[in-house]
Amino acid sequence: MLLRVLAATSLFACVAVSAQTAVFINELHYDNPVAGGTPVPLLADYSNFSTTSASRGNYYATVDAGSPSTLRSTLHEVIDDHTRIPYTASVTDTWDVLELADEDPLVGTRILDVYKNSSYAKTGGGPGLYNREHTWPNSLGFPNDGPANSAFTDTHMLMLSDVGHNAARGNLPFGTCASGEAFATVAYFGQGGPGHDNLRCSGLWQVWDALRGNVARAILYMDIRYEGGVHGVTGFAEPDLRLTDIPSLIAPSGGNASVAYMGLLATLLQWHAQDPPDEREQMRNAVIQSFQGNRNPFVDHPEWAACLYQSQCSAAAETVFVNGFE
Repeated sequence: MLLRVLAATSLFACVAVSAQTAVFINELHYDNPVAGGTPVPLLADYSNFSTTSASRGNYYATVDAGSPSTLRSTLHEVIDDHTRIPYTASVTDTWDVLELADEDPLVGTRILDVYKNSSYAKTGGGPGLYNREHTWPNSLGFPNDGPANSAFTDTHMLMLSDVGHNAARGNLPFGTCASGEAFATVAYFGQGGPGHDNLRCSGLWQVWDALRGNVARAILYMDIRYEGGVHGVTGFAEPDLRLTDIPSLIAPSGGNASVAYMGLLATLLQWHAQDPPDEREQMRNAVIQSFQGNRNPFVDHPEWAACLYQSQCSAAAETVFVNGFE
């Protein structure tokens, strides 16, 4: 059940997911809430966020960032075993979560898509101008949806996308294109427009500049969240999703696989550094946690990517965000 109250310049969402989770979010507040308007800085009040499923300030208390191996194992334990959201259902499904998580910050009845930067009126699901993009393509490891497949419906990885741009990307891995076929963005929300294209080249997809970090962090999350083994609550087997710079390893699995690959890792790390998390992405993290019960740690702790993938670790170093997840 989703209860929402729209005001002229702010959106407050009360999300009732279960008896165990109740979240109140003062999402976004703009002084110029008109299409094409220039947004003022986010005035989201994170003090209005509360949840009974994870207390603020100690979500990552058990994480040990002293080495890549200890960080990977302890971080996985924090974010795994999340609540699976049905892909399409008569109850709360991924459409409901994504239309809130990817909401247009300027107009609460619309969404802002990932690849074209287009604002579309919310449809509630089904055929339309936008659809659900598996940033980690489901064909690469988990193509068959069902109650046992948490990866397929993981909304940290799913993003709403313009239909045409989603089809153009297909299941291509992410990489850097010196040149290629351009897929344009539109100027909106102070970003996008001419010179900010997505590119497709030589079996790779390059995300446009303003969203490439968001996409990279979604893929990094999948690598840590899915380590094989079984879901600790349901007992269903889960895939071991791995990142690589070897293109030949990135191939359709033909069915739900035990091990699958995605990349290119070096590019994803570069995008993560080039386009750090902003408040809109932090709010997306909070919205998704209110449904799934877990967070994307690379939004909260960007520095952990250097430890995990480049062995640049410092247990004493912390990045503390205004949302209190430290």
